[in-house]
Amino acid sequence: MLEKLSCNIFKKRVQRYLRTSDRKSSFVNYTQAKTILLIFESNYSEKNSETKRIIESLTTDGKKVVAIGYVNKKNCLSATYPEYRVLCKKDLVIFQKPNQNILEYLLNCEYDLLIDITKNSFLPLEYVVLYANAKCKAGMQKSNLGLYDFAVDIQRHLIENEISIDDLKFSFLFDQILFYLKNIQSKDY
Repeated sequence: MLEKLSCNIFKKRVQRYLRTSDRKSSFVNYTQAKTILLIFESNYSEKNSETKRIIESLTTDGKKVVAIGYVNKKNCLSATYPEYRVLCKKDLVIFQKPNQNILEYLLNCEYDLLIDITKNSFLPLEYVVLYANAKCKAGMQKSNLGLYDFAVDIQRHLIENEISIDDLKFSFLFDQILFYLKNIQSKDY
């Protein structure tokens, strides 16, 4: 019941925010991006070796990367750094919204590109995507809320390969998003 209420409140907040926000979105391809906000789903142990590999590859390409993840447990074990943070339930206020300090941080930092590599919807991370100050937001199509400027639809891939979303590795999702960001040319930037 509370989950459904939280989702409905989030939908209303998205509509209001998108209506009143003066955000100017533009397509930013991978070459042009200097700063990247990476949104990820933390594993329960919070080791996140695959995510750290992705961060390392982005850093090797000369990108400044900030990563924010979420683990569905009361307290986090991971240390918090300006460039890497795992949110947990203690970082949330009512209706699964991240606390004011996190939201202010998101609004005060500016990114060229947000890349969401989550396969599932987590309200705390959807709030991060909504409030992040990024010129271009990219991720997997999970809803019709309009959170992303560029959304990859992988339903066809799942059906053709007879796999479920849970069996999909998020490195595959990252590779798909990166492929398009590297190959689409635009004059928006």
